[in-house]
Amino acid sequence: MSAPAFTLRTACRVCGQDGMREVASFGSTPISDKLAAKPHSVDPAPKLPLELVHCDTCGLTQLSLDVDPEYLFADDYPYYSSVSPHLSAHFQSSADHLIDTLGIGPGATVIEAASNDGCLLRHFATVGARTIGFDPADGPAKVAATYGIDTRVEFFGRGAARDLAADGVKADLFLANNVLAHVPDLRGFVTGIATILKPGGMAVIEVPYFVNLVEGREFDTIYHQHLCYFLVGTLSRLFRDAGLCLADVWRLPIHGGSLRLFIRHGDTDGPAAQALIAAEREQGRDTLAYAQRIGVEARAVRDQLLALIDGEIAAGRRVRAYAAAGKATTQLSFCGLDKDRLGVVADLNAHKHGHYMPGTDLAIVSRDTLMQDAPDTILILAWNFADEIMRQLRGEAGFTGRFIIPLPDPVLV
Repeated sequence: MSAPAFTLRTACRVCGQDGMREVASFGSTPISDKLAAKPHSVDPAPKLPLELVHCDTCGLTQLSLDVDPEYLFADDYPYYSSVSPHLSAHFQSSADHLIDTLGIGPGATVIEAASNDGCLLRHFATVGARTIGFDPADGPAKVAATYGIDTRVEFFGRGAARDLAADGVKADLFLANNVLAHVPDLRGFVTGIATILKPGGMAVIEVPYFVNLVEGREFDTIYHQHLCYFLVGTLSRLFRDAGLCLADVWRLPIHGGSLRLFIRHGDTDGPAAQALIAAEREQGRDTLAYAQRIGVEARAVRDQLLALIDGEIAAGRRVRAYAAAGKATTQLSFCGLDKDRLGVVADLNAHKHGHYMPGTDLAIVSRDTLMQDAPDTILILAWNFADEIMRQLRGEAGFTGRFIIPLPDPVLV
């Protein structure tokens, strides 16, 4: 497998300042979601440094390099939003709320960046809105098209927004869930939002919250696709520079703790945003010292998790893994987990079956194959969906053994 092109970051992605300082290093790791056709021992996967740095000027914690996005989100990108019932329900709830509160229906235009397989946009299409999605991965985009969603197989950004505006297309509602952290040119992306958002329009964006990452020891959320780890104060500065403001901010439990941002044209953030920004400053969450806690917590989790898994193996119990998620790549690599301890990893997404987890000899198999392997203990790599996964395996697959949930504190249940 060929190594991707990458560039080192010398200037902050939000404020452009130089002189960023090191937060933590997780060594050289494989690229998440780049599933391999052969085991790592046969065809080694490329690895790149996974390092966090911090900007003292705006408080943004971010990766020290940019991997070529064309490589990261190519046609073989295996992520399909609709596979998770929990995520599908989250999107439906979000869509229902926005349809009701914003009056989205016939005559409205809804545009989504990173629309994937149309899991969110299809709800707006159902009520008669014009829907336009942007996603660089051809596989998920083709699925979205089957729902009648106009999907452009490209990245959304400044240029795409200019093209839409030139055609007279403006958004009543702009959506971007779990994509802002993936964008190398953040300021260009946000300028694009300002360009295509109607004067009275609303952008609704969800991003993981850095405070949840640190407090929940969620180190596996750090991987090469996730370039930035946001605080509300940093986001306020990013949008303010484009003539936008945070009208409201909600904290959500999804993905281990996220923010839902309600963004409009203007220069004054709403009360909820202002309160969160004040709390971040008062509690020192925008400092280098706070960011550096994640490296300490990661090493503690690694030691505890390995002791738990090795204890199960020493007791004669067969340990297997479940969920070939993007975050699993960091967890497996940093903790040194491979076939010798975990055997295989199962996943509900059939697009991943027959492949191997990046940088490992762990084959990805179906849930049925996992059950035939008769595990005693299952490590849930996608811990953010642990409740859903445990219900599925106990109720649908008949699993009667125990689970290991690795975060925030590795535990057997």
